[in-house]
Amino acid sequence: MFSALKIYIMKTILVPVDFSATAANAAEFAGNLAIFYNADLWFYHSYEPPVFVTGNTLSRGDSKQQIEMEHQMQAFKKEIQSKLRFSITIHTKIAMASLHEGLEGFCKETTPDIVVMGISGKSGLAKLVSGSNTLKVVHHLKYPVLVIPPKTVFMPVHKIGFACNYDKVLYSSSIDILEKVVKDFNAELCVIDVHSHYKKYNQEEILEGMFVNELLKKISPEYHTIDAEDITEGINSFTDEANIDWIAAIPKDHNAGDKLFKHSHTKDLLYHAHVPVLCMHG
Repeated sequence: MFSALKIYIMKTILVPVDFSATAANAAEFAGNLAIFYNADLWFYHSYEPPVFVTGNTLSRGDSKQQIEMEHQMQAFKKEIQSKLRFSITIHTKIAMASLHEGLEGFCKETTPDIVVMGISGKSGLAKLVSGSNTLKVVHHLKYPVLVIPPKTVFMPVHKIGFACNYDKVLYSSSIDILEKVVKDFNAELCVIDVHSHYKKYNQEEILEGMFVNELLKKISPEYHTIDAEDITEGINSFTDEANIDWIAAIPKDHNAGDKLFKHSHTKDLLYHAHVPVLCMHG
């Protein structure tokens, strides 16, 4: 058991929920995270209403559906509150919008420090639905997104591993986000570079590594090079051995030359990581 800390650095945690078991696990994690760091907690749900045809006119909306969503949200909130280690106020928001557009708009209103989402297991229909939504949020939402593996229980954050391959990290504002997160949590940082023993660094990557070292010197990270053919396996192995609490990553799938976090690598890491993964955009 942990004791709640009265600190005022992290202000807002936002959890998109769809009332599933995956969302409940992430919401419980976020609730205990909010308690420990004295942050405001929001549960957000969006839905797209049915389309009605009246004559030659298309219309949207169903008040009964809105009422049903409100009932589900209140029941969900009550369930999560009953599982938390301390009492906490949970704010809720229901919007008639697509997940992507609605969540982006609500984030602009609340400016969350972290968005917390769950991800389903490694197989089945739940993976296709919940996993797909989580991946879309990770790659498009310009706020830090913490992805929670199934059945993960919150523990205070002491050590964060930053998965980095020195590919244009310098030009990403995510370094500022990473530094803030490390300071907010008063955590240690380990910079992890995973590659096979056949890899040779080019001049650009060497310079990038030097710049990363300069940018992060205020938080004095440790640097580790992991020899592994499979990136996710290498990260997980180091995570277990070094007692890493969270992995931080930059999902740069828009860059076709990026080895570490192309879309397929991001998905593989999120589905198979042993600890929560904090995804940051530049």
